[in-house]
Amino acid sequence: MNIKRDPAASVAAERRPAPNVRARAARQASVFAGLVLTLCLALSLALPHRELTPMIAAVLPTIAVALTILITTRSGARRAEWADIGFRRTSVRSLCVAVGLPIAIASLSFGVAAAIGVIQLSIPTFDGGLSVLADIALKALVFSLLFLGEEIGWRGYLLPRLANLMSGRWAAVATGALHAAFHLPLLLVTTTYQSAGNRWIVVPAVLLTITAAGIPYAWLRWSSGSIWPVAVMHATFNEAMWRWSTIATAASPAALAYTTTETGLVTLALMIMLAAGLLSFGRTFEVGEAASRACFAATSRQ
Repeated sequence: MNIKRDPAASVAAERRPAPNVRARAARQASVFAGLVLTLCLALSLALPHRELTPMIAAVLPTIAVALTILITTRSGARRAEWADIGFRRTSVRSLCVAVGLPIAIASLSFGVAAAIGVIQLSIPTFDGGLSVLADIALKALVFSLLFLGEEIGWRGYLLPRLANLMSGRWAAVATGALHAAFHLPLLLVTTTYQSAGNRWIVVPAVLLTITAAGIPYAWLRWSSGSIWPVAVMHATFNEAMWRWSTIATAASPAALAYTTTETGLVTLALMIMLAAGLLSFGRTFEVGEAASRACFAATSRQ
């Protein structure tokens, strides 16, 4: 009996990881997610009022990766899993994108907030503006070492494993959503992280913004082939938002929080538009998905 095969189905079947590879990816992703969320909750409960709590939380994903590899990977294959995180050198172009894109998002967010009259900005002179931009770039490079602790876990370890369980686009969204959930204890338990404004407004805005930010982070991770530009982008976004907030005057901290900064609705709208554009027009997610699956399959055979 001759059975007519669907070419598209055949291609999809060839791309689908073997059941044992998918099972391993699911196990490692689940263990990592459980560990990192538990660690952040424990930290938030232990140090709810310390200024350093959010900074300590930034290294928890790396600790969770180390524990997950220790638990789920035999000793002979552990070095290969660390090597696949993405510590390779990156291009100047990727670093320029990592610095320029978040500065543009932050500047546009505060610009819109000023245009609608929610805030007033004390715009620096041309020379002062160049100095501010240089300072943001320098501090972003320094703080990228801190945020590398987060990105080793999210885009270095979790993203490629989720890409073995779903499409590259959905893996980017799911990684962003888990990254957002990681911030829930900091938002609800501690008093030193994004504390301005009503929790019913701020918390959903932060969760959605971080989820949407997962798309450009994943896009940059896969387009650059390295985790370093993602850490730089993460640090630049935070630094640019903080820098703009220092020259912004609002009726209240809550008004500023609701409109712009990392918690604002304008920032959320801009991030969603950026994420939608990348998801719609970028082939990087298919390329990253294929590369992640090939690399993970090779590691699984070791």
